[in-house]
Amino acid sequence: MNLKTKFDINLKNLIDKIGKFDWYLLEEQLYQNPKYKDSKRITHYGKSVFSQNGEDGIIHEIFNRIGTTNKFFCEFGVEDGLECNTTLLLLENWKGLWIEGDNKSYNKALENFDEAINKDLLTIQHSFITPENIEEIFDENNVPKDLDLLSIDIDTTDYWVRKAITNYKPRVLIMEYNAAYFPPVVWIKKKNETFWDGDINMGASLQALHDLNKLKGYTLVGCDFNGVNAFFVRNDCYDESLFESDTSAEHHYEAFKDIKNYVFHRRAFSLGDIDEDILNINDEESK
Repeated sequence: MNLKTKFDINLKNLIDKIGKFDWYLLEEQLYQNPKYKDSKRITHYGKSVFSQNGEDGIIHEIFNRIGTTNKFFCEFGVEDGLECNTTLLLLENWKGLWIEGDNKSYNKALENFDEAINKDLLTIQHSFITPENIEEIFDENNVPKDLDLLSIDIDTTDYWVRKAITNYKPRVLIMEYNAAYFPPVVWIKKKNETFWDGDINMGASLQALHDLNKLKGYTLVGCDFNGVNAFFVRNDCYDESLFESDTSAEHHYEAFKDIKNYVFHRRAFSLGDIDEDILNINDEESK
């Protein structure tokens, strides 16, 4: 048996073991766990068609509970569009806007979704998103002020871009969170760090996103099982008959599992940034 054959066999065995472990995690730790199964949690509704971490199923369940209005979505950081949170919605009579900063990915998305673009279901804009230009981009593309869904995943200034969105109030908000920093740790990537090199310091912690969106009138209703995305609903869409009454970051936090790719970000220390607005509010509440 030559070296290549041995390598191929060992690789296949490793993939088989990982597959079995993936199934164990989902079956024993998610689907059969009373913590998820016997509550109003949204985690166990996770299913993926085009999404990476079960977001397709969770989105479907949230709107099954609160209903839809304009069926308009917006998503940042879609790459080529074949693995993101809103692609499936195009098959469910939604319309929307994608914003992608990478030129190669943008052109590939145009190619992949020419049919949806030609049918006026989808607009794709090539722009590098900043807190200063995000609402201008929305204005230029006639995004509804109360769009049904907004999904933010740019790995860098997600927190600050979200904070800058004041005139647009989506009914449902999805934000990627940095699960390395578990509640009650507040960690926010510095506003001037617009590049992510793959280390542990990306985006913002769940507690930071929870606090910011609470200030903006949003309620945390859950996270996906892989510990990647957090789901918020606008307060007028939230009801304890629909979602859990405990809306804290501690309750809904899911640790980072990445059962698909087993990617581990390298360690690099950063004190992060501080949002004085949130800090002052939390200080007042603690008195």
